[in-house]
Amino acid sequence: MAVKIYCKYCGTDRSSISNLANAGTCSKSPTKQHEAFDGEEQSKYYCEFCGTDRSSISNLANAGTCSKSPTKNHQPYSGSQKSKYVCKYCGTDRSSIYSLASAGSCSKSPTGNHQPAR
Repeated sequence: MAVKIYCKYCGTDRSSISNLANAGTCSKSPTKQHEAFDGEEQSKYYCEFCGTDRSSISNLANAGTCSKSPTKNHQPYSGSQKSKYVCKYCGTDRSSIYSLASAGSCSKSPTGNHQPAR
């Protein structure tokens, strides 16, 4: 089975990072360049900012806007699935990324929202 490298912003896939980097512009990336997703392939991908889940990075990237993301686009969480997710800024923990993202504001986070540690 061939390895696929996915853009974490739009879900475009290519066979290598070099091919992804040369795949043209990415309309969802802040730099307009494709950036490789550095997590493992999963059966579900979760937005690291709000917890929305979809079956592929492409479906997640095209699931509408994310009010908690600095780019206003859903971005895949690159860590593994866990029984508890901990905010990397304050230590608040919840059983899902969605419940962590919904746990109120985080005064230590640059975005003001809880974000899961990898």
